[in-house]
Amino acid sequence: MVPLTGYADRFSAAPGETIAFQVSSAASEPYQAQLIRVICGDPNPAGPGIKEEDLATVFAGTYASRAQPVSLGSYARVPHAAALHGLTSFTLIAAIWPTTSQDRRQGIMAKYDEASGTGYALYTDAGGAGVCIGTGSGQSHHISVGKPLRERTWYTIWAAYDASTQTLSVGQLPLQSSVSADDAGRALGTSERPAHLDTSGPLLIAALGGSSVTGHFNGKIERPMMLGRAVGEDDIAETAAAVSPDDLIAGWDFSRDISSAHIVDTGPHGLQGELVNLPARAMTGSNWTGEEMCWRHAPEQYGAIHFHEDDIYDCGWETDFSFTVPEGLKSGAYAMRLTCGALRETIPFFVRPKPGQPTSTACVLVPTFTYTVYSNYSRGVTNDAYRERAAAWGAREWTADDHQDYGLSTYNFHSDGSGIGYASRLRPMITVRPGFLSYHDPRGSGLRHLPADTHLFDWLEAMGHDADVITDHDLHAEGMELLAPYKVLITASHPEYHTKETLDAITTYTERGGRLMYLGGNGFYWRVALHPEWPGAVEIRRNEGGIRAWAAEPGEYFNSFD
Repeated sequence: MVPLTGYADRFSAAPGETIAFQVSSAASEPYQAQLIRVICGDPNPAGPGIKEEDLATVFAGTYASRAQPVSLGSYARVPHAAALHGLTSFTLIAAIWPTTSQDRRQGIMAKYDEASGTGYALYTDAGGAGVCIGTGSGQSHHISVGKPLRERTWYTIWAAYDASTQTLSVGQLPLQSSVSADDAGRALGTSERPAHLDTSGPLLIAALGGSSVTGHFNGKIERPMMLGRAVGEDDIAETAAAVSPDDLIAGWDFSRDISSAHIVDTGPHGLQGELVNLPARAMTGSNWTGEEMCWRHAPEQYGAIHFHEDDIYDCGWETDFSFTVPEGLKSGAYAMRLTCGALRETIPFFVRPKPGQPTSTACVLVPTFTYTVYSNYSRGVTNDAYRERAAAWGAREWTADDHQDYGLSTYNFHSDGSGIGYASRLRPMITVRPGFLSYHDPRGSGLRHLPADTHLFDWLEAMGHDADVITDHDLHAEGMELLAPYKVLITASHPEYHTKETLDAITTYTERGGRLMYLGGNGFYWRVALHPEWPGAVEIRRNEGGIRAWAAEPGEYFNSFD
């Protein structure tokens, strides 16, 4: 973990608006925060150097240090409900597509408290599908099939408990046969003690549980369901295909409301759930035929969600302090400078003019979509030469190569080898900082994105040109009307990622006579998507239409946020 870091709840604010800052400090003493205006963020001594305006007279404060945790891993959470209480027997069924080795226990469906020995869980491990029931007093009873699951293969797995006989069963059936694999089977066991199934915690899908949730599943899950009686092995296939309403406690259909942050229960009790940490939706299910490539055209074939142990959306840190932009503060690039002894951190943001009240005829569009998509890019370049240069120049010492605690970039891969398709600003973006070197470049500074873009701000300052600053996020939300007052729109160095809304706004602006100064490279290349239920997140699917860091699976080329 970076010993002093944080993030803001938004990229930009106008006078009168407030930005909240979430900070984690591992120090025992308080830290100081003060406002600075960022003019140049290039630490290269052969160039303009770091230029900042100290604005402690506008904002400064001292705050108690506290370490705030990060919980990686996606899952679905269904709150405790009366329908989940008082069970004596049950059956759990799901289709799964595992993507990593099963050397650790990974939850599929769990309502389980290991400490008290209550509840139940269907999971996978080195022995294939497994099940446990709590038997009270911190005790539990486990059994597993004993046959490892193949990666990237669809299975139906199930578990059942019959209270009348205290019999526990678990099984797995591959939906894609292989002549060389012995991976179908079941196991039976009898518990010496009756099950203690009631626990007040939520039911989790794709994790096991705990106060800090653990046991995350890597892979796809489809059609998880829960029945209030024990179903025999011979009836599992028929039950999974068409369950009796009288037996069904809950059945979640992931092909419904695909763009949303919740999962839909089609059962009689309406046990809707919420998704945590942005797992990938619009994923092909076990019934995908390959005849349709877009989930919107055949949603019933996209009833799977791909969960990952290293997904991250919102760190969920508590706010340490807030800053309300005062009237008259110049539009531009700013940051909160945090210091605690020898530790220093800088959290950047932008001040825009009030809507409808431009302060210049020129406007700089800050590429915050690109910043987000590239944020925490682990390039594998933090070598001795990099460290020596960073130390000599006083550049930032923390890189995503060394600190992957806050999730990686969409230019990286998940631990299961799938490409990362979502990025969020609601976490420390340790690469989006003034003074950050992307790599050691013997020919120059090795800057990209925000630090490189500060050269534009420095040039405007040196030449005496005033320009308002707006962000991609502002333009996406407000459209062409935000650009209408300006005679010229200036891009920064790398405006690569756009939504339909930002591209339409810029196109309309130029068609109506607005001037566009394109000062970037690799611009207007990939289409991204935003969604109001996941504020701060950006989605990108890298399909076969361009140069790409990774390739989406066939049939999964279209953004789920659309």
